[in-house]
Amino acid sequence: MNILIRCDSSNIIGTGHVMRCLNLCEYYPENTYTFVCRKFKMNITDKIKENGYKLILLEYDIEPELEKYRTWIGVEYEKEIKELSEIISKQIFDEIIIDHYGIDYILEKKIREYCKKITLISDIFDYKHYVDVYVNYNCDELDKVKSINLNPDTEFKIGVENLIINKKFKGRKKEIFNDKIKKICIMMGGSDPPNYTLKVIKEINDIVIENNLMVYIVLGKSNSHYDILMKQINKNYEIMIDLNYDELIELYMKIDLCIGSLSVTAYERLMMRIPQICLKIVDNQNIQKLEDFNICEIGNIRDKFKKYV
Repeated sequence: MNILIRCDSSNIIGTGHVMRCLNLCEYYPENTYTFVCRKFKMNITDKIKENGYKLILLEYDIEPELEKYRTWIGVEYEKEIKELSEIISKQIFDEIIIDHYGIDYILEKKIREYCKKITLISDIFDYKHYVDVYVNYNCDELDKVKSINLNPDTEFKIGVENLIINKKFKGRKKEIFNDKIKKICIMMGGSDPPNYTLKVIKEINDIVIENNLMVYIVLGKSNSHYDILMKQINKNYEIMIDLNYDELIELYMKIDLCIGSLSVTAYERLMMRIPQICLKIVDNQNIQKLEDFNICEIGNIRDKFKKYV
């Protein structure tokens, strides 16, 4: 199959949309993939090229803003429709996959005439959609997802069983655990625009120093806070940037606890049996079975962390 994927990444949008699509591609290597992305600041489109997929890069006029999802397409909506329509009208695509918070039924209905199937991967309910397949691993309420879909023939793939995780995490489990923690990591996503990483450090730093703990801070390439973080850390901390999956799994195996965001990475750690404290940092992180993720807010992270030391 010849498949086009529309997704983006940046220091504001984050890296999850691109990484999820790359993970999906690995499950179906027999297909041909073309990614369409915009040249946002601190994007990770180099990972698309590293994986050997075709990449079409588009310019942008509008800076993405946090939780103002329409800005995440980077241009006026009519321009997005025009540019994407021009691309897909020049060759036949069997399927178009959209993993993007800024797109709705208006664009979907327009481009539907050029392809056999449109698949949407999304976990927000801000817009109506007109797609053939709707994927949402964060929700298992069929009536809720149906309420935003205008296509009566949509196939719904909802619930955690539709989570798209990199294949390397499957079958990997931590077997050895220490009585008390000695090594931890802080991992707040690929971009962490509000800099929750720094907020966590400030909450637990005196406990880290008092108990001489080793803290690995995991940052994505789209994180713009590196210089700020470097000014806050001491010998107990090590910053690790843009780990690949093998490196991340190796890190998970040697730590005793991870303080992380309530995102797909939380599922990865759960699969590997990594002890974790999860912070819910955006509204759409409505993960099912919340009791499995040891969730807390930034204001009580210190008290929860002390129980492990």
